[in-house]
Amino acid sequence: MLDSTAIGNRIKEKQEEHHYKQKEIVEKTGISKSAISNYISGNRVPDTETILKLSYILETSVEWLLTGKSTNENFTKEEKSIIAAYRKADPAEQGVIKKILDIQEQEEKLSQSKIG
Repeated sequence: MLDSTAIGNRIKEKQEEHHYKQKEIVEKTGISKSAISNYISGNRVPDTETILKLSYILETSVEWLLTGKSTNENFTKEEKSIIAAYRKADPAEQGVIKKILDIQEQEEKLSQSKIG
């Protein structure tokens, strides 16, 4: 079972880390001020869509907001910054990044086929 107080504490922690006021989270997510207050105070657990919106704006994973654990804990600070930058990029910029990754993947496959 999810711990609403712990989730609220994690939301608050990320809010403070990013120096956001509740009003800024409301503006960036479209979530009502009363709902944000209820989540932070531990009165309610955010629904799926809300937790996803919060994870984007707070630059963390859904998993971490819900459980306090994250599968990306082994990422370096630089890798986390790259992920955050990608999330903030517009679709055209994300497309360029995807093309670069596709090229790297093709080069890897070609290299492996030469070995095998």
